[in-house]
Amino acid sequence: MEGIQCLLSEFGDQIEIVGTTDSGREGIELAREKSPEVAIVGLTLTDLNGVDTTSALVADDPELRVLILAANPKEEPLQELLAAGARGYLTTTSTAEELAHALELLADGKSYLSPETTDVLLGQQFGGEPRSEDPVYAKLTPREREVLQLLANGSGTKEVAHDLGISSKTVDSHRRNIMEKLETDNLPDLVRHAIRAGLCSLEPDGV
Repeated sequence: MEGIQCLLSEFGDQIEIVGTTDSGREGIELAREKSPEVAIVGLTLTDLNGVDTTSALVADDPELRVLILAANPKEEPLQELLAAGARGYLTTTSTAEELAHALELLADGKSYLSPETTDVLLGQQFGGEPRSEDPVYAKLTPREREVLQLLANGSGTKEVAHDLGISSKTVDSHRRNIMEKLETDNLPDLVRHAIRAGLCSLEPDGV
């Protein structure tokens, strides 16, 4: 975690570090005590694994955004980490700017997956090839595809409404319809569906 502190020190008071530990259990207690907006979870903890730590953190505080930081996404249980509640994933080779960008997005209630992570997810879940012609996507209207693309790329309801010139209520209606058609009820699954359909790449914008 010293490396992370060193990277984030470049941003001065913009990012406040409220605590660090190499123990999953201690990290869970720290989160309970400090109530951070974002928790960075490494996958070399001394006790719990990343999936169990993430699951416990989110169970304690559903509003907490968990950012996974690991050396090689090919060797980690990406889908299990996302299912446990992780909302972001970076590699240890990420730059300070990308780390700060990811933290900012997560603090705003959005999600972030590094390009390397996206590539691995494609390989793990979809055989490495986007399948935009899958019959399930034929159920989505052109407008629903637009909404899905914007949501998957991190836009909030108000941003989607502004970009498409529709009301927030209409965006929420589209979101419900999309989730029903794709048979999911959470953002990580929506992101994976969007990747599968070739609707987003999740690469950072102008960082």
